[in-house]
Amino acid sequence: MGIALTDDHRELAEVARGFLTSQKARWAARELLDAAEEDRPPFWQNLVELGWLGLHLDEEYGGSGYGLPELVVVVEELGRAVAPGPFVPTVIASATIARAGNADQKARLLPGLVDGSVTAGVGVGGSVSVADGRADGDAGVVLGAGLAGLLLVAAGDDVLVLDRDRDGVTIEVPKNLDPTRRAGRVRLQNVSVSDDDILPGARESLLARARTLLAAEAVGGAADCVDTAVAYAKVRQQFGRTIATFQAVKHHCANMLVATESAIAAVWDASRAASEDTSDDESQFRLIAAVAAVLAFPAYARNAELNIQVHGGIGFTWEHDAHLHLRRALVTTALFGGDGPAEDVFERTAAGAVRSNSLDLPPEAEELRTQIRADAQEIAALPQEAQLDKLIETGYVMPHWPKPWGRAADAVEQLVIEEEFSAARIKRPEYSITGWVILTLIQHGTDWQIERFVEKALRQEEVWCQLFSEPDAGSDAASVKTRATRVDGGWKINGQKVWTSGAHICARGLATVRTDPDVPKHAGITTVIIDMKAPGVEVRPLRQITGGSEFNEVFFNDVFVPDEDVVGTPNSGWTVARATLGNERVSIGGSGGYYEGLGENLVKLVQTYPDAVGGARSRVGAFLADDHALRLLNLRRAARSVEGAGPGPEGNVTKLKLAEHMIDGGALSAALLGPEVALFDGPGGLIGRLVMGARGMAIAGGTSEVTRNQIAERILGMPRDPLIN
Repeated sequence: MGIALTDDHRELAEVARGFLTSQKARWAARELLDAAEEDRPPFWQNLVELGWLGLHLDEEYGGSGYGLPELVVVVEELGRAVAPGPFVPTVIASATIARAGNADQKARLLPGLVDGSVTAGVGVGGSVSVADGRADGDAGVVLGAGLAGLLLVAAGDDVLVLDRDRDGVTIEVPKNLDPTRRAGRVRLQNVSVSDDDILPGARESLLARARTLLAAEAVGGAADCVDTAVAYAKVRQQFGRTIATFQAVKHHCANMLVATESAIAAVWDASRAASEDTSDDESQFRLIAAVAAVLAFPAYARNAELNIQVHGGIGFTWEHDAHLHLRRALVTTALFGGDGPAEDVFERTAAGAVRSNSLDLPPEAEELRTQIRADAQEIAALPQEAQLDKLIETGYVMPHWPKPWGRAADAVEQLVIEEEFSAARIKRPEYSITGWVILTLIQHGTDWQIERFVEKALRQEEVWCQLFSEPDAGSDAASVKTRATRVDGGWKINGQKVWTSGAHICARGLATVRTDPDVPKHAGITTVIIDMKAPGVEVRPLRQITGGSEFNEVFFNDVFVPDEDVVGTPNSGWTVARATLGNERVSIGGSGGYYEGLGENLVKLVQTYPDAVGGARSRVGAFLADDHALRLLNLRRAARSVEGAGPGPEGNVTKLKLAEHMIDGGALSAALLGPEVALFDGPGGLIGRLVMGARGMAIAGGTSEVTRNQIAERILGMPRDPLIN
């Protein structure tokens, strides 16, 4: 859905997209495919006049006084259009000079980069050295060298800033894989340099800004690949129906979206970190910029490939635009990707770098904070046993619930409560499935049901389970066969539920039952409350592959349920069930408890067994980047709520990503530990169980395959399979 979340940023993105469309940026890129020479794009001067080259720079240099958060929004749109020209390397250069340059360097160099009279090329590879005022060596392949008037190239930990026509500087621009923005080989031979030409210690600063801005461009390209693949799949017909109905195509597109949204979250946060992190070493910014590169560059390359795949033969033709993205993605990855960003994430994490969650809350948050802080301090001063009473009395126990059980707190109030209660060290109860079910009762139950059940659940006197799944109704939760037959005063229930988490310890459960078999399956369902100790209820724990028994089979044999325990009206239970399923999805997708600490343990395993797995640092670094992606997807969901931006894709994306993340983490842990995994008397026991248990994450709460279908159909708007009722 794009980096932009605020109204201002969304408007900026729309303006940028409209401009690039009207200026035929994609056509300008195509024109360069066979061109012998590269020129500035025909829209360059119009772009300059919009002031985007200086969005991130102070007004004293001709800039607009904003920062990278605004700049990445524009760069993302350039990426969508595969816009040609030197914009991105030029703003990388100016952002680096603004950060690392002295006053004279900024005054001398930034105005020309802002007004478009000077364009730049950037390179962080090669082997340039400086001694006795002379620079020598191969600067490697420099992005944008074809049009660059100014070169920023790494020399050890420093960065040299050189005019292209400086004596001793040679630039070779052979035929390029991406001719829309041509790179070149830069060599320095006995080049005279002074302090004015050096940004001391600026290589890491240059690298972080290059990673952030190129990742912003990459997510724009990756998103365009999703859009064009989905649009084509909706109209391309094979075997008498559109290919968008084929599950394999849907799963390609869903995977493309998940990769894109993960990378978008990281780019969004990297741009924020650049503005927030004022430390000398920029530890937070440089960490999350590396994360953005880990996620965005492979996502762009893979999405470009899958876009061609979905288009089939037409996508493999020169005339189609799909290969423009692939070219751009491959070059970006070659110059700034590979294992380097992931290894950087690993090393920085191992050295103690962290990125803290932060959100800009509106002014009303501070008005709320005074009272909430006072309440939190009052509750914290109470004896432990009295704290729960006060939490329930004040609604702080579940703030987002409606009053009187909660506070009907909006997103801003919930976040302030979270911050202040955390600071006061108040631990609120974790209700899990009980919480999902009880909120459903509050939303759909009778006053009598609410009076009987809600407070007991909040006091944890009764634990609830969710009796939805059956042998023939797993992810297809509406295929319920458990029958409810009308009897005097209520209903008689017969049937079987399965995979019911916690049923063996629960006092009650919320069950879906079939009350009318003669109507469409969604229309004949009723939701009822089951007393798990009632006559005819039999709970049989199921032993899992881990050896434990967290879920169960539940059999109903003539179980009587009185009318007062029907939730909602008979035959409208699917509405009630969907509310509970929705609550579950948000809770699973928003929880970090399943994987918390796994990344830290992987770092320790690499340090303990450094030679156990080839490329261990980059593999664990990639895992850590996904850790950040999960955190940031949830943070963006919160930010979206604060901004009133409407629902986004983060919930379903996180659910799918979390399952694969756990599986990958378990497999990587086992590979690092090696033969010890075979034995349970040491660390192998824990890791062995982790690997075995991780598979359940791809099944629980709806399988990953079904989640991909949901992403494709509900988020991307792809049609359901017409062969499915």
